Formats: sequence, C-alpha cells, structure tokens
Amino acid sequence: MIELYKLHFADIISEAMKIIWNLQVKSSDILSLIEIPPENIPGDLTFPCFQISKTLKKAPNEIAKNLAMKLSSPFTHFTSFTAIGWYINAHINPSDFINNFFNLTRDSKLVTRNSKNKVLIEYMNANPNKPLHIWQARNVCIGDSMRRIFRFLGYDVHAADYGDDSGVNVGYNIVGHLYYDYPTLTDMKYDHYCGKIYEEMRKKEEDPVFKKQLLWVLQKIESADPEIYEIHKTYTKKCTEEQIHSCRRLWASFDVIIRETSILHRKFFAETMEILKDKWYVKFIDEGDAKGCRVIDLSSLPKYAKEDKQYQILIKSDGVASYIGKDISLAMRKLGYLNDNFAYEVFTHEPDGNIIYTSTGEKPKDKTYQFGNYDTAITVIDNRQIPAQTIVHSALRLLGFLTKKKQYSPLGYGVVYLTPQTLIKLWYKLSEEEKAEKRLPFSSRKWRTVTLDEMLEMLHQKAYFETRERNPEKDAARLDATAEKIAIWSLRFFLIKWDITKDIIFDVDEVLNMEGETGAYVMYTWARIQSIIDQSNLAPLRKGLQSSKAGEAELETKQGDLLTSPYEFNLVKKLAEFDETILRAKTQLAPHLISRYLFELSAMTNIYYAHVKVLTAEEKIKNARILLLHKTRETLKKWTDLIGVPFLERM
Repeated sequence: MIELYKLHFADIISEAMKIIWNLQVKSSDILSLIEIPPENIPGDLTFPCFQISKTLKKAPNEIAKNLAMKLSSPFTHFTSFTAIGWYINAHINPSDFINNFFNLTRDSKLVTRNSKNKVLIEYMNANPNKPLHIWQARNVCIGDSMRRIFRFLGYDVHAADYGDDSGVNVGYNIVGHLYYDYPTLTDMKYDHYCGKIYEEMRKKEEDPVFKKQLLWVLQKIESADPEIYEIHKTYTKKCTEEQIHSCRRLWASFDVIIRETSILHRKFFAETMEILKDKWYVKFIDEGDAKGCRVIDLSSLPKYAKEDKQYQILIKSDGVASYIGKDISLAMRKLGYLNDNFAYEVFTHEPDGNIIYTSTGEKPKDKTYQFGNYDTAITVIDNRQIPAQTIVHSALRLLGFLTKKKQYSPLGYGVVYLTPQTLIKLWYKLSEEEKAEKRLPFSSRKWRTVTLDEMLEMLHQKAYFETRERNPEKDAARLDATAEKIAIWSLRFFLIKWDITKDIIFDVDEVLNMEGETGAYVMYTWARIQSIIDQSNLAPLRKGLQSSKAGEAELETKQGDLLTSPYEFNLVKKLAEFDETILRAKTQLAPHLISRYLFELSAMTNIYYAHVKVLTAEEKIKNARILLLHKTRETLKKWTDLIGVPFLERM
C-alpha cells in the first residue's frame, strides 16, 4: 500500500515543478526515485533533488527548499513537507494512512498476472555420493525461498536439482563397490554410507591402480555401458532419495531432478554445436594455445575487449566438451533453444502430494511431463562459480539467446564457515591453533564437512531440552514436535538472513539465540501476539486466520481515529511495505530481504508492546489494537511461508 502514497507524492512533485519552473517531469520518472528515509531522518517518504539539479542548473538543496515552500499546504494524504539537505521529505497523514490500510487490505492480494511466465530455479546441485552439508543447505534454503517467492507472485515455477552423477566424485564410490568389497546394501542412512565410502576412496586417489580403475568407471558411466549401468543407477538413486529426505525435513522440495548422465546420453551438446557452428562467433582455431579447439569469440563484448584471453573453449582439442561449453548447452536447453527433450520418469511422491520427476537418457515417447522452454532460468551457485556463469551469460547474449522474454540469471551466494566451538560440539578434534580461530573453513581432506542431518539433529536436541526446561508439564511428543519446528525455523532463518552474496560464520548457539536477529526471536514474537489475542474477548480472531473475516467486518470502523499512537503508525507503515518488499526480493533475487523484513516487523511489534497498553485499554481502542495485532499475525504467517518455515502457534 505504501506505493499508493509514493504515487501521490510523485504527482504532487510533478505538478509543483510545472508551476515553479515550468518543468515537465513525468510522475513515473519521479516515482522511481522516491525512497523511504532512514529511521533517524524525519519524514515517511523522501525525494532526492540532485537528480534534477543539472536540468534546472540550480543547487539541489535550493530546489528542495523551493518545493517544500510550494507544498506547505496540507494535502489529504500528507500533513507537511520538509527540506533536509538536497532531499524533500513528505510526512504522511497517520489517520488517513491507517484508515486506508484497513480498508484496502481486508480482501486485497498482491496483483499477479504472471501465470504465463515460466520460471526454472535450479538449486542444491549435489553430487549423489554423500550427504548434504551445511554449505549446501544454504543453497537449498536460498533456492527454495526464491521458488516460494515466484510462486506467491503467480509465476509458473519449477524447482530443479542438477545431479552430477557422471563426475569423478560418483566414480570414487562406484570403484569402491566394484573393486574394494563395499556392499551396496547397508542399515545406515544411505547418503551417509556413501559419504563413508567416498572418504575411504579419497585416501587411494594417488594409487596408480586406483587411477586406472577410476578412469575405466568414468568412461563406462559416460557411455552408459550396461556392465555398470544398473549399479550406477541404483546407487545414485538411493543416495539422492536420502538427500531429498534431508531437504524434506528442511521443508524444501523439487519438481524435477536433471541428471548429467541424461545430458550426456541424449547427446544434447552435439545438437548445441550443430546450432552454434553457423554462428559467426563460434570458430575453429588452428594455431596458438587453443590449437585444435572450437571456441566462442567474446572480443566484441566491451567486458572482454581489454582481456588477454578474448575467447572461451567450447570443445577441447581432444574432442571433449569444456565445462563452459556444457553449461551453455544446458542453458540453451532450459530456455528452449534445443529441439530435443529428455524422457522423464517418476522419482518419488512427496507427502504433500507433489511428484518429483527425474530425467532419463532415453528418447521421450510422449509429452506427459514437460520441463523446458522457460522464460527465466535461475541457477543458485556459490560465488566461486560466478565467473564461469558470467561467461555463460555473456556468450548467450552474444549469440542472441537472451532477450526481454528470455533471461538467464546465476544467483551467487557466499561461503559458509564454522566456529571452532560448533565443531567441538560435534566432536571434531581441533588443534590449539584452530581453536583460537574465529572461523574455520570446510575441509573435505579432514572430512570436516558438517552435514545437514547432523546440524538439524543438534539443533533439535538443543531446542528440546530448552523447551522442556520452560515447559516441564508438556508431554514428550509435543516437546519433540515443537523442538523440530524450532530447529527448522532457526536453521532456515539463519542461512538466508544475511546478504546472500556475503560469506557467513555458522555458530550453533547464535542460531537458537532468543535475542538478536534470529528465527527464535521471530517465533517468540508470533507466540506473544497469539497469547494476547487468546486473552482478548474477540472470539472470531482468537479462532485464527480461517474465521477472521467475520471478526474483521465486525470490528472495522475508522481505525485511524482509534490508533493514534506513533508506535501504531510505525507498525502499520511496516505492514504496508509487504508488496514492495516481496517485489524487490523477486527482482533483486534477494530472499534475505524477506528475513530482514520479518525481523524488523518483529522488533517493531515488540517495541509496540513495550509502549502501548492493549488488553487494559478502553474497549473500542482495545479492539482496534487487537485487530492491528491480528493483521501483524497474518503478515508474519505469509512471510514465514515465503522463507519455508513451519507454523508454530506457541513455543
């Protein structure tokens, strides 16, 4: 709803510019520059005047003063306008704003006209040979949150896991089964069993005999040789099933799993090269460092004009496709530029009824399951892979495959480090030097890769004991269910609350902290709202969201005449930022904006409690304040759905 007031502000400024300077500036151009000022700056909306200072050839602070003087008369939506430096700030009429908020939001929903826009979001991207670790869990949380955001906005969204089942990592494990007497059956959780085998095989990687065995296995996998096809397919499927089970516990899921072996066996890269060979930018090199290679010439792009290397190899001199070449091929497949398709089969049925499909290396017999021809393809990857994906993006643009309709967007995220204290609690042995560090990286050589399952179990146990201490009268089953939700809440919130491009340090004690910017703090705020509503005598709202319409209709009057505290106005303004924030999260591919909003709304709600009486207020005012808390509860519920955390009515 805040957008409505921004539009009013833009119209007023546009009209004032005509009157003062006879300057014609569209409201839409002004609207794009209007912001919400920082909390320490008076005003509710602000417009920077330095943008038009060159046109008028006047100092921006003089422009701001002139506008403030012209707009000194109150308007319906605003009480006053002030010049602060080169900004002009608008002060919203609280009563008008609060009345509009309650009247406009009773049945309103964010307008969605995106159902024809197909979006693919690829995340997890785990090798099916070991359990997911906490770093990959950040990938999953970011990707799943973006899936929820796009779906909420009405897009036709598919979530994909790209499973690298042909790479050297899987090869290690298959060699272990074929040559080193590791059985394919176990009582362990299968992905953890795979990880154990992988760890043992890594110790042999310098052994010449092992190297020959590994090379043979990788060649057989790539050629779909029946000699190892069944063991490879069964093995990777069972491992992936357990990885998906871990994601399910984290409240994340997928629609399709794309196997790298499917791409190899369907020979999509050969089709890609047939399409690209007629492109002027794709060349065969017969001299120099790239002799015998087929490359894409990027020299015409400004970004590469001054680079020493102005090309990227698509096919190496030995005839093998490069990683960049394969990524370009996969991107073309996602955006619908390859004619052929995968065949798909059912991989598993999720408890919520969703079906996860997986690609196969066979030619499709029908069009029952269709994944492809997306308008937008988003790939969640760690920042180390962004340079390669930037090259893919540049190549796609050069080749004419990116348009207003077709977009390819790599979404990079930062590295996850661990505190020494967290590793010690998980029984890892550290040197004295390591114990003194503020953060420690993952280390596959030392097998210091804390798994998602380990972390969820550790958080679950910690939450269970703390909940039991506060609620000794509760039965074990209820405590266990509550602890599981707290663990999921705390982990997901922590992994996406930071600017996703930044590295983070994971500390298990900080994750469950009830104070500060944590999931537990947001959950506490929700529980506190619920407790106050339960204590009120407003039965329709006490019963919850499903029956709230009747309660709202019964209660709503001129709320702006009753909610006169500045703390109430601030809370309503924050609630009114819903649409704008979710659209920014989608446009910027920034799910951390959702977590940040949740924390800010929770903090503002707790400030409200501290300064405003609710249950002991005069009856009409109490009812208005309860309705405001109900609106806050509704908003928190919507936002928690967007970051994929379970509803927890009470802690």
